[in-house]
Formats: sequence, structure tokens, C-alpha cells
Amino acid sequence: MEKIQLNELPVGGLPLYEMQRLFGASGHFHSMSMSYITLLPGHRVPDFGTGVHTADEYSFFLEGEVYTESGDYQGLCRAGEGTLIPRGERHWCENRTDRPCRLLCVMIE
Repeated sequence: MEKIQLNELPVGGLPLYEMQRLFGASGHFHSMSMSYITLLPGHRVPDFGTGVHTADEYSFFLEGEVYTESGDYQGLCRAGEGTLIPRGERHWCENRTDRPCRLLCVMIE
């Protein structure tokens, strides 16, 4: 898993706007989906074991945090951070807090 922090990314687009590129990709894509996800307190995805996708999973955390294991990474993902989980990488996450975790997730196949 690749992880980024918003506060460490350069700002472009000035003086008209501020833009921080989270991730970039090029090539031909079969499909793309974008989802707004709320992981409720005390819940794990998947319920047990690990999940895997045929798509690259790009996520940006808006609020809260989750504990996750993905590839060689084990630790927290928090608001203001982004992740890329490449297709085929086994992973899972769990909201171990008492607050919801909200994120945007883009799947590119």
C-alpha cells in the first residue's frame, strides 16, 4: 500500500485556485467507480479474513481513522491521508474508535 499525507503535498494552481494532486495514473481503463464510504465504529471490512480486488483502490480519508493491514503496511489511516492499494493486494480495515470514519474511494480497473 502507498500512503500520502495532504499536508505534505505541494500546492499548485495559484493564484486562481489551490490544487494538491493526490495520485496520478495513465493508460487505458476498463472501468472506474467513485464511492463515499462511512465505516461505522467497531466494524471491520471484510467481517473476517482479507479482501482483494481486480481494480486499483484509491482512497482519501475525510474524517476519523481506521486500522488497516495491506501488503507490508500495518497501521492507522487518518483524515487528511490517502492510500493506493494496488489490484491483487490482500487487505482489511477496522474502525476501532467510537466515531465514524468517512472516506472517498475510487476503483480503477
